[in-house]
Amino acid sequence: MERAGRTGTHPGAARRRMRAGRTRLGVLLIMVLAVLAPLLTPSAAAAETPPAATTSDPQQRVVFLGIAGLAWPDITAEGTPNLYEMAGSEAAGSLTVRTVRTRTCVVDGWLTVSAGRRATDMFDTDADGENDRYCRQPPEPVAAQDGPGVMVPAWELLQQQQDDNSYNAEIGLLGDRLAEAGVCATAVGPGAALALADSTGRVPTYHQFTGDLGGGLLNECPVTVVDLGGLANPAPRGSDEATVQAALDTRRQTAASIDQLVGRIIDQLPPDTALMIAGLADSVATPVPLPEEPTPMPPAGLRVALASGPIADGGTFGPQWLTSSSTLWPGLVQLTDVASTLLAYAGVDEPAKDSVGRPWRGAGAHPGSSAATVSELIGVDRASDIYRDQSGPFFQILGVVLLVTFAAAVLALRRRVSSRSVVLRVVQAVAVLAAAAPVASYLANVTRWWRYDQPNTVLWTSIVVGALALTVVALAGPWRRRVYGPPGVVAGVTATVLAVDVASGSSLQQSSLLGLSPLVAGRFYGFGNIPFAIFVVASLVAAAALGQWLLDIHRSRRFAAGAVMVVGMIAVVIDGAPQAGADVGGILAAIPGFAVLVLGTYGARVTFARLALAAAGATALFGLFAFLDWLRPPGSRTHFGSFFDDVLSGDALTVIFRKAEASFGTLERWPIYGWLVPVIYVVILWLTRPDGEQAMERTVQHWSLFRYLVWAALLTGAAGFAANDSGIIVPALLLTVGVPLGVAAVAAASRLSPSPADDTPMASSSEIYGSR
Repeated sequence: MERAGRTGTHPGAARRRMRAGRTRLGVLLIMVLAVLAPLLTPSAAAAETPPAATTSDPQQRVVFLGIAGLAWPDITAEGTPNLYEMAGSEAAGSLTVRTVRTRTCVVDGWLTVSAGRRATDMFDTDADGENDRYCRQPPEPVAAQDGPGVMVPAWELLQQQQDDNSYNAEIGLLGDRLAEAGVCATAVGPGAALALADSTGRVPTYHQFTGDLGGGLLNECPVTVVDLGGLANPAPRGSDEATVQAALDTRRQTAASIDQLVGRIIDQLPPDTALMIAGLADSVATPVPLPEEPTPMPPAGLRVALASGPIADGGTFGPQWLTSSSTLWPGLVQLTDVASTLLAYAGVDEPAKDSVGRPWRGAGAHPGSSAATVSELIGVDRASDIYRDQSGPFFQILGVVLLVTFAAAVLALRRRVSSRSVVLRVVQAVAVLAAAAPVASYLANVTRWWRYDQPNTVLWTSIVVGALALTVVALAGPWRRRVYGPPGVVAGVTATVLAVDVASGSSLQQSSLLGLSPLVAGRFYGFGNIPFAIFVVASLVAAAALGQWLLDIHRSRRFAAGAVMVVGMIAVVIDGAPQAGADVGGILAAIPGFAVLVLGTYGARVTFARLALAAAGATALFGLFAFLDWLRPPGSRTHFGSFFDDVLSGDALTVIFRKAEASFGTLERWPIYGWLVPVIYVVILWLTRPDGEQAMERTVQHWSLFRYLVWAALLTGAAGFAANDSGIIVPALLLTVGVPLGVAAVAAASRLSPSPADDTPMASSSEIYGSR
């Protein structure tokens, strides 16, 4: 293989340059591996963090208080002084209560505590053929007829409801494991009975809640779970001012009464007893609405989590943020964590077994004052609400901008518009701006916009300013003279920002408009589906731009392909490493795409055999990541280690089939993507065929790797659909970022090349700009 642009070189000199090139590439690979090695092994920080208990510890006492609907805006110095003081002096955090339904009812919450997985009440309790739009009261247990304790009514129907869902919830798990370990547990109130019932619905030790527990009851068993009721729901949206104020007054009165109960319980706690408090649902029981009335269930929101006393795995809670290994998000825990936390306090072996949750623990000091801590947590709640309301419009804005831009591009390319060059320049600028908007939305988190009085204004101002700044840099630097320069700069910045973010805790993704939402609760660290799609397409574009630049400055195809391969290695490791992206399906999707790009850069044919080899390599690397993650303690494993454990236990096929079902299920949930994405794929493939449109040929003339880049991105999106339970969403999001980057290149190439009426031969980018 000759070096691009060089002929007549003496064979000996060529061999020396080849050896030198190989040496430099080898050194570069060693440096890359040295950088990435920490991502393949447990970090020092991880080593310092106490792992979840895997063996039985000395039994400790714990009291868990469940308060449906309790949120951080309800915590005030005047209305709830005990909870307010606890927020400043003890461990505090936000609690995500997402279960099967988007809005969690009180019965859903208590059943989720029971199962350690997302569980739900019956969907159609009134048998009208439609899912309920209301929440029912936890059923009062009845005396058992065949033994001690009480029974939860209709327990079999509740179990059947879980079988109809896809979360594999086994209600009664908490009660069964406590009984197997011989640990006594006391349930106080009907919700607590749902939490501590065994798999038959039996609760051995139960007390009705009379408003005063007494020290004797709290000493009865090592584990005590108390249902303190819940806060009255706010008025439905659209209610008049008087109704809203009346509901708010009632809610404040209820919160004050519950706070007094919490104060008495704190005073009566036995020594060395842990106290956990959780606002475990979005809604208390509600009336049944008429068909024309809105649902009385409030929107989903983050709730209160507080803890004091000894930590299950050692140490003592104090003024620090709550977290767990299931979120790795300082200040955030899940409702599904409660079961494993209670089992850890009870000294049960492997408390996280059969549960998706992990025990609560501390994660760094919070402000230490009640006012500052509550304010920070209210800000997080506000950020999650803004994500829910504005992430959709953000996508729509990007879509509208792209449609207008594409229309202008078609007009300029298809017709002899007098201002063709100006229109194409505007098209390029707007396309670059649209491609810069996603990374700007992540960088907006640097401002911590949720802390301001006008968070929406700060957020959108930050996004616009960030996108404009990156657009100016992309279009004003020396790289602007090359067709692939501006797209490469935007893609490189995007990939770098996301890589640094996932390697340092994913703080830029947390509650950003295209990031990780604690309300959706699909993922709390690493790469979610949206960030993965943005990261992988940005990495592909950046690698293709780098490879083309090396070719343009007359480096060999071998060297350019090696550089593209290095970029791909870095991207794949960052995406898959448990300490970074922790993305199970991402490895399987990204490697085939980068294989196509490497082959194209090298000048080799892209064959099915070579793609199969790349797929085998992806599977092997996936297995390596899974094995390394499995070596960590069970409570510290990510999705990789959990899947490897499923392989060993024989449950891997069940997991694969469930994910495949979820992937294809997205075609039903998002039908517009189900037909739109395949249509776009076909159109793009038609446009990029070897004898395709003139505009595409002009682009390939300046960016010879462009066609391979397009094929690589489309293959990655298709593989992402097959390997990810989000299905069609992955290629759809990849197109959202990839298309404007491609359009920017096409517009630049068309502006630099002759108009359709001119038959002058086109020049390559190196011929136009020279070897810079």
